[in-house]
Amino acid sequence: MARKKKMSTSKKVAIAALALVIVVGGIFGFSALLKNSSSNTNVLNEYLGEDMTTQDLSQMTDSYAFLVAANSQEGLLSRKSNGSPKAGLAKSWSHSKDGLTWTFHLRKGLKWSNGDKLTASDFVYAWQRTVNPKTASQYAYIYSGIKNADAINSGKDKDLSSLGIKAKGENTLVVTLSHPMPQFENLMAFPVFFAQDKKFESSLGSKVGTSSSKQVYDGPYKFVGWNGSNKKFKLVPNKNYWDAKAVKNKGVDFQVITDPTATLATYKKDQLDSVSLTTPEQIKKYKSSKDLKIYNSSETLYMEYNQTGKVKGLTNTKIRQALNLATDRKSISQSVSEGLDGIPTGMTPAGLAKTATGGDFAKAAAKATAYAYNIKKAKKLFAEGMKEAGLKKLTLTVEGTSDSTTSKSTLDTIQQTWEQLPGLTVKEKFVPFKQRLQDAANGNFQVILTDWIADYAEATTFLGLFTSDSPNNDGKWVSKEYDQAINAAESKDALNSKARIADEVRAEKILYQNSAVNPVYWVNSPVLTNPKVKGILNFSSGAGSYYMHAYISKK
Repeated sequence: MARKKKMSTSKKVAIAALALVIVVGGIFGFSALLKNSSSNTNVLNEYLGEDMTTQDLSQMTDSYAFLVAANSQEGLLSRKSNGSPKAGLAKSWSHSKDGLTWTFHLRKGLKWSNGDKLTASDFVYAWQRTVNPKTASQYAYIYSGIKNADAINSGKDKDLSSLGIKAKGENTLVVTLSHPMPQFENLMAFPVFFAQDKKFESSLGSKVGTSSSKQVYDGPYKFVGWNGSNKKFKLVPNKNYWDAKAVKNKGVDFQVITDPTATLATYKKDQLDSVSLTTPEQIKKYKSSKDLKIYNSSETLYMEYNQTGKVKGLTNTKIRQALNLATDRKSISQSVSEGLDGIPTGMTPAGLAKTATGGDFAKAAAKATAYAYNIKKAKKLFAEGMKEAGLKKLTLTVEGTSDSTTSKSTLDTIQQTWEQLPGLTVKEKFVPFKQRLQDAANGNFQVILTDWIADYAEATTFLGLFTSDSPNNDGKWVSKEYDQAINAAESKDALNSKARIADEVRAEKILYQNSAVNPVYWVNSPVLTNPKVKGILNFSSGAGSYYMHAYISKK
């Protein structure tokens, strides 16, 4: 899901406790505003594990923002229950035989929530705004492959109109790609590619999306009640949505709540429709419950090393290799989830992407990597690396999220095993979710614990994070060989599945050999659900959940 769609590591409180693109009978909820349960109101009750950041479609980077946008806005395409594309604001679409030219025909009479007419030009404006380097969108890189997007975003091409998107009248869009993109249709249902109302936004400048009233909406719901910092807000049905009659509920109430003990207690009082289990104690207690569901989140929690040269030692490959080898992933998984979270064999989680023969990409990539806990080998490499770097002692500060239920136990285990390396002192630092995102983007860290959720069901949604020019490459690791592998997968080999997978496996191998990053665990999410809540579509890639078809069953 590239962004920084980086979520808080309180992942199991988060909305990303999702399934493999399925319909489930439950949602994450919390209601401090209603005395009665949702079963009496047909209003869904959600909670977010962290604060809302923005509703500027060009600036959002985290899963919470994407969740709200996916329900208050709609793209050219939407998603079926199995995750495949379906018509959205575009009623039909087609592409040329070479896959380079795509034509979309919008529905007639589309409107924004404030009554403004929505036309093809709104998509042109939105895409140009996102790739414009002045916007500084961290998600602009996901436009790579659309004609001239890279040149515009890098500043080499100053002409925004050269971007490969043109409006042919009010209801037709023509998109031109520089090379085939296997994930293109999926991306058309991702918020970064949604339309934006130029008429509405022109006077707001940098204030776009900083509160719910500083945005307009074209999706099933309107987002209301968020002033930019408060903890309670809502989705309410949007009467101007083209398919408003299909919305089966009266909206979604949100509240930011970070205390898992409080959410579980509320669920037990039948005041929640579901709750994520976030501690080993909770998981152990409820693992036999008939209401427990375990979902693959297509999420990897990992550490990035600051390799800008500002941190002594971290530019040395052997020191990074030693840190990776000194990471006891099995013990970390046990400490945060009773061993439920997966032990990673690469950055791309199991169950996300397929090989050319239909196998699991993660299994294919595992043959090229060997992530393991080996403290004896780690000590040897660390000593060699310290000598090469001219160091006798090294102090590293590892940053995590303070409003997370798992960061502390994760960093405690890392500190314990890493400090077995002679001469290494490890300090822990905890900051709020928003600050962690800022620190990562600004390079204001030494080692940072972060995570990523798939934007689409392809390995490059993870592997593309670490190219030299990716805005999500927070550690600033650089490898020409790696860049070449990803470039080949996304261009000349894009339509050749066997060759593309080979490129991606090679990229996983290069990450491993260089210890460019440190995958810690693949996230699985246990959730207690109320079986009376029906019809929510949950996805493990892209924006998390669609609520418009959800309802409360009386049975």
